[in-house]
Amino acid sequence: MASAFQHTAAVKHAEWFFQGDEFAWVDSAYPLTCHTIPVHKQPASLLPENALFDKTVSNIRVQSEHCMGALKGHWQCLHGLQVNINSKHQHLEACRWMTIAIILHNLVIEVEGASQGAQFTSLHAHAQEEEDRGLPGAPNVAGEVEEGDAEAKRHKLIEELLAFHQM
Repeated sequence: MASAFQHTAAVKHAEWFFQGDEFAWVDSAYPLTCHTIPVHKQPASLLPENALFDKTVSNIRVQSEHCMGALKGHWQCLHGLQVNINSKHQHLEACRWMTIAIILHNLVIEVEGASQGAQFTSLHAHAQEEEDRGLPGAPNVAGEVEEGDAEAKRHKLIEELLAFHQM
């Protein structure tokens, strides 16, 4: 999957998807770049500050997957949304579909109350939960640091996380 990622528009035309310091959280199978910040591989993952960072990133990714799973489970238009994203326009169109679903979700909560919004959490079943967490012991594809300041960017994120936990 990580090698296939190298052939996507997100890599080939990163400016379509990312502006300024924006980046995507990815798992350790993906390379560290200015636009992809993965969790650490061993032995770096054994350092306490990196372990905290990796756990925090993993929790963010799981919560994001739960959110997307719940939206896809409730809004049929997203369940089968399979679009090719080969241009900035196609990317924006896919984002519009997601934005519409999020707006509708918020309207349901506003009009019908939080109890209706709570039903979304049950739409993400145990099987999807296991899938989101990844398979234990799955092999990682070796990635390379493409840009010299990518590691500095990840290190800065770790420092900010540690400072936040000390508050």
